[in-house]
Amino acid sequence: MKRILATAILLALSGHAQAHDGPQHSEHHAATPPPGSNEKLRSPIASADGLEVLISDVVIPPNATVPRHYHPGEEFLYVISGSAVHVQDGQEDIELVAGDSYVIPPRAAHSPRGGPDGARAIVFRVHRDGMPERILLEDGETPPPEED
Repeated sequence: MKRILATAILLALSGHAQAHDGPQHSEHHAATPPPGSNEKLRSPIASADGLEVLISDVVIPPNATVPRHYHPGEEFLYVISGSAVHVQDGQEDIELVAGDSYVIPPRAAHSPRGGPDGARAIVFRVHRDGMPERILLEDGETPPPEED
């Protein structure tokens, strides 16, 4: 299943690149983006009707905790600098450092915390078209069951 999903993501990205006229490159920005989830791409997945991919450059400041939330679909992340602690309901905390990758299941309530130098990660999310990037949760609140 993960291999199929990875293939779908790659196909979506290649299809998105081919859909634009002109040179195929992305603008290089040397500066680190602001703290938060900085969306870089949101695109339908041509080979998976009703699904879309979101790619974000996520920056967590040093020792900051992201508000507890969940995503309607799977989240795939790759830490490119710094470190963070992945805090997920019902799981042991996991330290992630530059070079680590991790998969967060759909609807998993979590609240990552930046390490002493903060963290920066490239994040891919796959979910149904039109769904929000993330849904915030109040203390004690749990994500609703997945709709059919």
